[in-house]
Amino acid sequence: MTTLSASSQIASSSLSAIQVQLSVTSSNIANADTEGYTRKEASTTAEKYVGGSSGVSVGAIQSGVNRLLTKQLTSATSETAAAQKTADYLDSLQSALGVTTSSDDTGVSLASKIADLETSVSDLLGTPESTSLAYATLSSLDTVTSELNTLSTKVQALREDADSEIESSVRSANIAIVEIDRLNDQILEAKAQGQSTANLEDQRSTALVSLSESLGVTSFESSNGTMKVYTTSGQVLVGADAHTLEFDNSSTINAGKTYNGPDSNSGLSGISVDGTDITDSINTGAIGGLLELRDETLPASQDMIDELATSLITSLNAVIPDLLTGSDSSDIAVNEDLLANPETLLDIGRPEETVKSMLDALQGDTDFDEAGKLGARTTDFASYASDILSQIVSETNMASSDLEQTQTELRTITDTISSSYGVNVDEEVTRMSELEQLYSVSSQILSIIQEMFDDLLAAVR
Repeated sequence: MTTLSASSQIASSSLSAIQVQLSVTSSNIANADTEGYTRKEASTTAEKYVGGSSGVSVGAIQSGVNRLLTKQLTSATSETAAAQKTADYLDSLQSALGVTTSSDDTGVSLASKIADLETSVSDLLGTPESTSLAYATLSSLDTVTSELNTLSTKVQALREDADSEIESSVRSANIAIVEIDRLNDQILEAKAQGQSTANLEDQRSTALVSLSESLGVTSFESSNGTMKVYTTSGQVLVGADAHTLEFDNSSTINAGKTYNGPDSNSGLSGISVDGTDITDSINTGAIGGLLELRDETLPASQDMIDELATSLITSLNAVIPDLLTGSDSSDIAVNEDLLANPETLLDIGRPEETVKSMLDALQGDTDFDEAGKLGARTTDFASYASDILSQIVSETNMASSDLEQTQTELRTITDTISSSYGVNVDEEVTRMSELEQLYSVSSQILSIIQEMFDDLLAAVR
């Protein structure tokens, strides 16, 4: 009788364990395409019961994703997000600057427009009394100044876009921070009730990866199962509660509007948490990439364009006073009176000498100060414009290369996690079939034991 009772207990515990495993396997199959879901397992262990009989007990349901891989995933996600923003914006900037040559070899860059201006001035030098050639010269100069205006506007528009995207990324980050904090509470509650927290932990990992798209973060799991999250500089984002990011979007941006640090009450906004400015410590994630673009990369491009514009104003106005108005690329323009009356250009003293001096100013050596990422140099205007384009092309190519490298690293880590901890439906279906067979065998054994009990009781009566 005792032997039958022990056997019944063993068979019953086996049935219970198989039922749990079937439920977990079914969940794996159902969630195979769910983002962030990892394969779950219900561990089983042999147990000794009173009287020496053995059985099977089910342990915690867990996925067991490697913490190092999770750390690598968040880091690679942050690096890729920053690289993507940098590549996208530099590509837009390069498109605005144009290319050195077009299909007909005339070129469509600022340098080519300056070359066209030189040609117009050279033509006028050949016939300095021609009103039509004077108009053509002023028109070509107007084209150059208009192009400088357009480039300046484009750079500032890109800075405005970056500022706006920072605001959007901050909102996304805050949603993820609040979500991690909420899931921490749910995990604590589930643990207190003895329930599995595996699915909640998957959701929390997904939220952490989402947060890492916005900025670089580090995390660790406390002994009670909650996750603590920090910026890479150590600022707490999720501790006992959520600590969200703060940022004020600027509606308009010009070349003079910059981020002047946490102690400034003017200029562009930085990122802060609980009143502490963390802007300078954010160097990865979409926010890190956008901050660098807004505050460093794009202003450097503006500086180079401004250096060309201010030098052009100085050089040409030294030949023909007040030929150009404005102070930099944002407002450089041809004198409106001259545009309206181009023949005035021919009334200046000795027009031939004036035009020759104008051509010498354009084609001769000009001293350019260090600006942006271009060092000080002595060259002509068309060459300096080409240097600006070459610098941006170089930066764009480097950004593209960095993006490709980070994307490759991210794919490698993602594939590793997927292959190691993702759901293989074929394997799960096979596993379910095996469990169903085991369940059937255990049920038969339990049925046979029950029949033996019944026979034994009948014999006793």
